[in-house]
Amino acid sequence: MLTVATITMSPSVDYTLTLDRLIPEEKLRARVEATEPGGGGVQVARALRKLDEAVEAIVALGGNTGTTLESLLEREGVPVHPIRVEANTRPSLTVFVKDQAVNFRIVGESGTQKESEWRQVLDRLSEFDSLPPYIVLSGSFPPGVPDSLVGEIAALCRERRSRLVFDGSGEALRIAVDAKVDLVKPSKEELADLVGEDGYDPDFDYRAAARRIVDSGVPRLVVSLGGAGTYVLSERGDEARMRPPKVTVASTVAAGDSTVAGLVAGLTRGLPLIDAVRLGTACGTGTCLHRGSQLFTHEDITLSLIH
Repeated sequence: MLTVATITMSPSVDYTLTLDRLIPEEKLRARVEATEPGGGGVQVARALRKLDEAVEAIVALGGNTGTTLESLLEREGVPVHPIRVEANTRPSLTVFVKDQAVNFRIVGESGTQKESEWRQVLDRLSEFDSLPPYIVLSGSFPPGVPDSLVGEIAALCRERRSRLVFDGSGEALRIAVDAKVDLVKPSKEELADLVGEDGYDPDFDYRAAARRIVDSGVPRLVVSLGGAGTYVLSERGDEARMRPPKVTVASTVAAGDSTVAGLVAGLTRGLPLIDAVRLGTACGTGTCLHRGSQLFTHEDITLSLIH
């Protein structure tokens, strides 16, 4: 029986390359380190699968890259429900330049989706005899997909007694908050934008801002503080600041998605919210140890939890 379904409207095929140096106008030879699935909800589904959760990835797929993405997910044992679209699934590059010891991330633009295409997501959710306990809507929307889709999914989840976890930004995040979805995971800067403040201001009080969002009716809020960890607040009084262990970061790609996956896995297993976030933080930290879109290992999680 499924415990989680993830929704990804703008997935990608992620290529990780390594260059010795980056020189303009020259033909550069890169070593291809990995070709992996990408996109918010896709990464959450991959991480949930690594945590042995019964998950289905509902993914918009188009063109040859869409075929590649579907194959990559099937190879990892992630069940896929494809949303067939005309536009090609976008490519994404993470390039590690050795002499600078930095990563460059280059993300392709998503193609436009028609209403008849994106509405397949609602059709799929309606097909379930019983919705999975958790639905995760994560990542950006491509052109043509209205932010109001968040509200439609939220209403369907509420009607079918499923909990919606939202990890996105902009107007879609505002709609998720207005819809009082079960859990939202903004960054500190996104949280500040929600309350009309500047998240880069050192005097920004993210705790007070989080309280305003929870008091507005959102049951659970998990705020990403980047390398400083996460802050958790719920309407039931749960409150904690989670600080990750100090590690050598290879890449932050998919770290936030891994955090969401660990959090949701913890909740499906009946862990208290703070313990679930602790598991999520361990998953996110573990993913930071790997380049590109490579995810945590079970050993990574164990070490992070011990610390």
